[in-house]
Amino acid sequence: MKYCVVVPDGAADLPVSRLEGKTPLEVARIPNLDRAAREGLLGQARTIPRRMTPGSDIAIMSVMGYDPARYYTGRGPLEAADMGVELAPGDVALRCNLITTDGERLVDFCAGHISTTEADVLIRLLNEKLGNPNLTFHTGTSYRHLLVFRGSGPARARTLPPHDVVGEELADILPKGEGSEVLIGLMNASREVLADHEVNAVRRDLQQNPANMIWLWGQGERPGMTPFAQRYHCTGAAVSAVNLVRGIARLIGWDIVRVPGITGYTDTDYSAKGRYAIDALRSRDLVLVHVEAPDEAAHEGDLKAKIHAIEQVDREIVGPMMAAAPELGGLRLLALPDHVTSVEQRKHLHGFVPFVIWGTGVQSRSGLAFNEAAAAQSNVLERKGHRLMDALIAGSASA
Repeated sequence: MKYCVVVPDGAADLPVSRLEGKTPLEVARIPNLDRAAREGLLGQARTIPRRMTPGSDIAIMSVMGYDPARYYTGRGPLEAADMGVELAPGDVALRCNLITTDGERLVDFCAGHISTTEADVLIRLLNEKLGNPNLTFHTGTSYRHLLVFRGSGPARARTLPPHDVVGEELADILPKGEGSEVLIGLMNASREVLADHEVNAVRRDLQQNPANMIWLWGQGERPGMTPFAQRYHCTGAAVSAVNLVRGIARLIGWDIVRVPGITGYTDTDYSAKGRYAIDALRSRDLVLVHVEAPDEAAHEGDLKAKIHAIEQVDREIVGPMMAAAPELGGLRLLALPDHVTSVEQRKHLHGFVPFVIWGTGVQSRSGLAFNEAAAAQSNVLERKGHRLMDALIAGSASA
């Protein structure tokens, strides 16, 4: 048996006024996901526990079969695992976004999706000016980077994801609580380092948002996670352009499938993800395909781009994977958004997401389409999303 998990990040949404009260999933042309829903087990799942902040870090951990309430320590250490940054006991890793501010408000959480080449220059400069042996900056991808405190760090400070507070005043959203003064000091100091750098001067000339400040959040220590093979007795691999997803995958012992042309944005190569995922299943038992594009589009308030991204996932990944089932000798597919991302509010929200399990050994036939409203009609509800992996692999996918 082969298993595939397809995650169109943030594809779930609330009813959108511009769509006459429908969601992007309801209006998108997704014949393959709709077929899977009609023929398989359709339902709703809560991937983020009520008391935890809605975000991909917690949601993806849940999708991979791990209870976030037990294993989650913070986003930073998950990304460190993918970047090859080793954390000793007591070390604290934080996500470090390059952002744009007008001095009063957070204008852009991703600094205009700055390129990794440009970002690397700025991160190296920050490390030179603000770093020391116990405090180091590490280059990631595009606007997503890392700051590590060695030996001790502000693990208890209350920080906010920048993508959820775009447009708000800095004074209201800066870190708070124990250790917050250290983080605020670094964030303010970064403005002086970055403000007049040549990279930002060029970006302004090109009418692109400058990366003129860092935003620190998602801090935590390295989590201890039981290997996936030990729990499920099968091998796994991940296809993703996002450090976070690859980091969790590494921590549970999965392989990382490197795919040329994938970006973690709406310009990613969807077709390549589909091809490489099918190929990965020839030598592994399970592959997870993560696509960040719907989430990025929603954070930008770009409804058209979100719908297009969802359709591309269906056409280039889900369709080919379902078609490959016979040659793979048996396939079971799980498809679901990891969380809700509102295209109107431009942020992550709590709520149930639709899921479908389709393929070999799945007895249920819902007869419904793949969207939020149809999933609610199915009367199949999983309040603990991490149990979906058990259903997928154990074959307990029935109504």
